[in-house]
Amino acid sequence: MPSDYPHVRRVQPNLYKIKAGKLSAFSYLITADINVLIDTALMSDYPRLEEALLELGLRPDDIDLVLNTHEHCDHVGGNLYLQDVAIIGAYKYSAVKIRYGDDEVMRCRYHGQSFPGSKVHLWLNNADVVDAGSWILKVIHTPGHTSGSMCLYEPRRRILFSGDTLFASGTVSNIYDSGSLGEYFNSLRILKTLKIDLLLPGHGWESRNVERDIELTIGKVIERFPNKKYLLGILRDNV
Repeated sequence: MPSDYPHVRRVQPNLYKIKAGKLSAFSYLITADINVLIDTALMSDYPRLEEALLELGLRPDDIDLVLNTHEHCDHVGGNLYLQDVAIIGAYKYSAVKIRYGDDEVMRCRYHGQSFPGSKVHLWLNNADVVDAGSWILKVIHTPGHTSGSMCLYEPRRRILFSGDTLFASGTVSNIYDSGSLGEYFNSLRILKTLKIDLLLPGHGWESRNVERDIELTIGKVIERFPNKKYLLGILRDNV
């Protein structure tokens, strides 16, 4: 990928994908009845994120709502610059870490960032719904990568914004300090029950073969457990 960031691409009407910098996660902008920004990149890449918004005809104070898929600093850094003009929302287990700038869990030093913490106005729960008018985003708590990871699901469009929980082609997410491989397995089982036509992850490629991606990921996760027969039985009996 060339280094002249930011990259801005229209995914479909009223939905844009932004790459503010090489190490930053993707940000997704929904321009509905309210403007929703999913993830805000690294703090050091915020000028490029702002440049991307301007390219789309928006100023930072045009963003109504920010939703963070989890607490890692490559997803939340821009919160610092948007917290006084937009409502910031995150799953409740991520919110407390973002609020207090929990360096150990947020992987700030790894990215050479010093994140002092930002406001989180909405501490979200599983099955909460964000009503943006023409878009509806359902919160799905998907712990594993971190304890506070969440996906956002648009049921009418069958779109999943997966953060770092699910990737294309069966790539298994890293499990970090507050995460759990067992919880990750359960989160994949939950996602397996959804009808998803388009996967929009925090990193890597998009996918339109999401059922296959989930099956491949589950298979690779099972290989990491010593008691594979037991997990296969859970899948067969309960999903």
